[in-house]
Amino acid sequence: MLLELQRQAWRMATAAELRYHIVNQTRRMIQYRQAAFLTLPGRGRPVLEAVSNIAVLEPNTPFGQWLADAVRAVAAGPEGNSVHVVDPAALPAAVRAEWGEWGPAQVLWCPLRKPESTPEPLPGARAPATPAAPPPAGLWLGRDEPWTDGEILLLGHLAEGYGHAWWALAGKRPRRHGLRRAALPLVLLLLAGGGLAIPVPMSTLAPAEIQTSDPVIVAAPLDGVIERFHVQPNAVVTAGQPLFSFDATVLRSRFEVARKGLTQAEAELLTASQAAFADPQTKARVAQLRAQVELRRAELALARDLLERVTVKADRAGIAVFTDVNDWLGKPVAVGERVLTIADPQAPEIDIMVPVGDALVLESGSPVELFLNVDPLHPLQARLTRASYEAGLSPAGVLSYRVKATLEPAAQAGQEPGPPPRIGLRGTAKILGDRVPLALYLFRRPLALLRQGLGV
Repeated sequence: MLLELQRQAWRMATAAELRYHIVNQTRRMIQYRQAAFLTLPGRGRPVLEAVSNIAVLEPNTPFGQWLADAVRAVAAGPEGNSVHVVDPAALPAAVRAEWGEWGPAQVLWCPLRKPESTPEPLPGARAPATPAAPPPAGLWLGRDEPWTDGEILLLGHLAEGYGHAWWALAGKRPRRHGLRRAALPLVLLLLAGGGLAIPVPMSTLAPAEIQTSDPVIVAAPLDGVIERFHVQPNAVVTAGQPLFSFDATVLRSRFEVARKGLTQAEAELLTASQAAFADPQTKARVAQLRAQVELRRAELALARDLLERVTVKADRAGIAVFTDVNDWLGKPVAVGERVLTIADPQAPEIDIMVPVGDALVLESGSPVELFLNVDPLHPLQARLTRASYEAGLSPAGVLSYRVKATLEPAAQAGQEPGPPPRIGLRGTAKILGDRVPLALYLFRRPLALLRQGLGV
């Protein structure tokens, strides 16, 4: 199996394939719970490149940051160039403090060393005592069971083969890539140097949605459980049309109890009033019973009013906007809870969520282009009407400014007349600002980060 894994490693065509093979296929020879592959730049921080059983890697997670610190300490230690069991007590205090959260019980460090070109010493001669260079990469293996000497020996031979394969694929490329990355910005800067003063309109892109400019919020008029919906999502409704109904079982019972209570109170009042002519002591109870009758009448009026609110009707014509009927059937709602919205399809409005990092000077009247997802080749022209003063979280969880824009008439925008876009359509809005030099347009984000870093 050792030779088979080494042979497969040598057959890998790319560095990514080799990383995947190392962290996932090594389990065929030695069992482990987790494997992580990291590269070790000469003076930089170790970079997490691959983790077993994970397809999409996110190196900047708390686990990735902790693992990079741990590998840096292990690789810089006296045994950094040899396969050995990692002793948490020998690591920095910050790494030891989080070992229980991120580190397995038993960890084996396998450095992937590059091929050595130092000739073997002559018989009787001593080898030169030169410090070993740090490995270019390494394999971090973790599990709950202790590592045996036989497993450590096998992994040492396997790591040597992996190191040769890794050096053949990626060992000499970073230097060439570094030269290319350093030369490409310089070439682009020289080519664009003469055009950095060209004025261009500042613009930003943000997610947008077609909404209505004057929506009617339909909220629950009472506490209860929704029993039935009379309309479907995005259905056209008319004024006075029933929208949804509550379960009226409890309300009907309350109404009957209030009605019977009123009947009983009126009977008691009538009896006391008739007896008051013959019994002076009964006159004192007449006023009390009359107040009791008024209380019962108020309770009956309240029960009747709540029963009349069981079916909620539309205040005006429009489109019923909500997600799904099944999301509301049988769901208890409170008074004032939003159930749906009635939108006017003839008064569309663009709702734009501009991320704080992409915001520019948002002025009323700025031109806006809306590229709908259903028709991205024919943008709609609009004008910015207002923008929120404070930023808030968008539905995607991004801190953004809410911006509103109204669509321009088709004739004014140079488009063919047609029906307004449907409420609920989504797309991308492009907001155009003032003209600025091309240099500011290209480097506004780096300049903003530089100002934040310098505190100016």
